[in-house]
Amino acid sequence: MEIRLFVRSRVTWGRSPPYLDIVRDACRPWIVGWPSRFGGKQARKQLVKVVAPTDFNRRSSGHPSRGSVDETRAQELLSKIVVNAFYTKDYNMVQPRKQGHVEHVGVQGGFLVVRPSILTYLKLRDMVYSGEFYSGHDGITSGWFKSGYGAHIWGSMTIQGLLGHYFDHVDMEHSIELNRCRYNNIADNARVSSFSKNAKFPRGTLIDQARNSSDERYNFKDSNCRDGRVNCDDVDCQRFPIEKTRLVHYTYCKSPTKCRDCNFMETYKEVTCYAFIKEWFRVRSTLAGEDLPHMEDDAFNTNVQLMREDGTVDVHQGNCYKEYTMGFCQGSGRNNYVSMKHRNMSLLQDDYTIIV
Repeated sequence: MEIRLFVRSRVTWGRSPPYLDIVRDACRPWIVGWPSRFGGKQARKQLVKVVAPTDFNRRSSGHPSRGSVDETRAQELLSKIVVNAFYTKDYNMVQPRKQGHVEHVGVQGGFLVVRPSILTYLKLRDMVYSGEFYSGHDGITSGWFKSGYGAHIWGSMTIQGLLGHYFDHVDMEHSIELNRCRYNNIADNARVSSFSKNAKFPRGTLIDQARNSSDERYNFKDSNCRDGRVNCDDVDCQRFPIEKTRLVHYTYCKSPTKCRDCNFMETYKEVTCYAFIKEWFRVRSTLAGEDLPHMEDDAFNTNVQLMREDGTVDVHQGNCYKEYTMGFCQGSGRNNYVSMKHRNMSLLQDDYTIIV
């Protein structure tokens, strides 16, 4: 029995999410976007919207942080590509000021869309069997085949480092790095924070209400873009509208079922994480039989933070457990999580499709 679960966002209810269609169409065994419901140039225009800017820079200048590609040039770069893989990269693993780091970023292991291929599998297998992995954190002569994908990347010996090398050096013409805020969004800061001396330490940007210039603990600032570019606002996932996000990765925000205390809110990361959590519980509430638990509005008095359209944050007092979790978290801690009702999936017919 095959069970397929499709989650549709509110803004695309009643039709297929357009950015999912783009990935689906591009994975067909034809030139990108054809055949598709967009067709020809329109398909390429849609694909351009979801490709990472560092991917375009690498194709046009040979360096991920150099150059600027307009929409016309971007369509030209993708006009003949046959896509065998979509992926995102984890820029939190590099220190942008260290030589070779921004050029050699590992793949984020939480999201991969690949076309099954025995040939690609055998290539990767032979690379692993070769044992040609070299230690070091320099980002220049370390990693697989001394290509620079070394120990500065978590998982450098496995999928993050191996596929980083493969997609960038072995088969770049058949793979695309997607904008990590649209796919695989973890609500991370696109820039390094002065909060920690360790440039790898991920820290969100302070919201205005939390900043205190007389207290160093609450006065840290952002500096260099993690991807090496001068301006990286287009991949600042901590402030990226959830309506434009198609896949959320909760590794940084943590599982919604943990029912975390929501009084600790200092950065945009927390604000966006709770928007993700709110959407998770909203989707859960649409499942048949998932009645909303009872909770009084004044059961808790906590901070509630919401992102305004202009990018600023509204902070007010309220019941965050009702606002963010719809009462499925009856308080702080996993023991306060209201579990889903048991469903006997074995009773479903073959090829059953659940649409929520």
